Amino acid sequence: MSKIVIIGIDALDPDLLHRWRDSLPNFNRIMMHGSMRRLESTMPPDSIPAWVSIYTGMQPWQHGIVDSVDYLEIRGGAKVLDTSLIKGRTFWDVASRSGKRVCVINPLLAYPVWPVNGIMVNGPVFITGEVQAYPREILSTYEVPEMGGMVDFPGKKELRDFIERTEKVTLDLADFGLKLLDLEAWDVYFLCFLTLDRVMHFLWRYTDPEDPTYPGKNPFENKIKHFFELFDSIVGRFMERLSPSQTLLIVSDHGHGMRPPNAVYLNEVLRREGIVEPTKTGLLGSTSVALTEWAKNSFLQIMQRLDLEDLVYRIASIIPRKRRKRLKTSAYAIDRQASLAWVSDVGGGTSFGGIEINRRLLAQRGITYEDLREKLLNILRSLRTKSGEALVIWAKRREEAFTGRNVDKYPDVVFELTPGYGIDRSIYCGITGRSSTHKKVSGGHGKYGVLMLENCPLEISEGDMHITSVFPTILRTLKIEATGTP
Repeated sequence: MSKIVIIGIDALDPDLLHRWRDSLPNFNRIMMHGSMRRLESTMPPDSIPAWVSIYTGMQPWQHGIVDSVDYLEIRGGAKVLDTSLIKGRTFWDVASRSGKRVCVINPLLAYPVWPVNGIMVNGPVFITGEVQAYPREILSTYEVPEMGGMVDFPGKKELRDFIERTEKVTLDLADFGLKLLDLEAWDVYFLCFLTLDRVMHFLWRYTDPEDPTYPGKNPFENKIKHFFELFDSIVGRFMERLSPSQTLLIVSDHGHGMRPPNAVYLNEVLRREGIVEPTKTGLLGSTSVALTEWAKNSFLQIMQRLDLEDLVYRIASIIPRKRRKRLKTSAYAIDRQASLAWVSDVGGGTSFGGIEINRRLLAQRGITYEDLREKLLNILRSLRTKSGEALVIWAKRREEAFTGRNVDKYPDVVFELTPGYGIDRSIYCGITGRSSTHKKVSGGHGKYGVLMLENCPLEISEGDMHITSVFPTILRTLKIEATGTP
């Protein structure tokens, strides 16, 4: 009988695996004797939609969860996502309904837990809360480690403690996972680690000499590699326990690299085109907004140059979360009722982005929806760097990029910026500039994750694969017909 052990490692990057393979004996063994493929992630390559696509075999516009994580705003809580869209549709649910015994530990977003034919243990996502288990006896039988999304937001002085705690959380989860692995010969065993992604978000600039904010030799320059070695040792512990009937599958939701150090102020572009309308409040009307935006952006740039970004975030933490986010994203500065369009929140500060259109205003202005979309596409395609290179790789209407019943969850126009540039939503500034948040979160998601297989009975095609292929690969290994999915 075919059985499968699945280890999910958020942000495990294929290029970094190749770079450090000589120090990663277990990953290297799989590269040499098993199968390794780059795995194209979702657009944008964010953990929330990507992991759900792994679980369900569906694109985000099919499963309906398209939310992104803003790592600069998860302090003090995050919005609650509708996880009912996942329940019953995952590979472990399909396996359960087929009579397979499953053990599922720490899958991102799959919380609260639900009944399965076996065990499911998980914690909350990006917010505080209690670990849950099905059956509940797991909680009293074992010492259950921290699970769910970590909410650490370390400053420079806190990095050492952050690294030590993250390593402990990783090892505790591995120890717990191995105990449950040994309980019985599971048909499907799935353990998901989320800590590598967090480490790379906060430590990238300390390890990459190509990063413009690299501080030179420092105590953290080898820590990302250290975590790759840590996960290699964890994978080795699992490989020692595998029987000849068990396939090992290692998967990541996306890769990781340098977060864009440069910003494109697209709302400012749209303001100059008469598409974004500034808020006209205060004694001086829109002049008040212009002065506030100028002061905010100047302050952030000066504080970053002075290496005082941690002080900025301590000051910001005093501001109520909703008001802080409106200030950071310049939402307070834009009158959406009077604006034809504005930059959406999709993609965070990455190279992926979108523009939302205010359809209710179009008729009043005598503009058609398609004419405005065409104008926006032309604006995007005309953007250039100071050296004359295109700032946008591609720009499309949303239905040209996505299909399915949830396509309207995406912005009306979507695009990808050239590498090294991300979106900043400020107005009353230049067209491009340095990112004011790069030092805080210097690592960013890459387009390609990884799929690794050992002792797999299937023929795996050559070349890159898509993230939605993980679901059918698991079911085919278990000899379950994918047509039985809901």
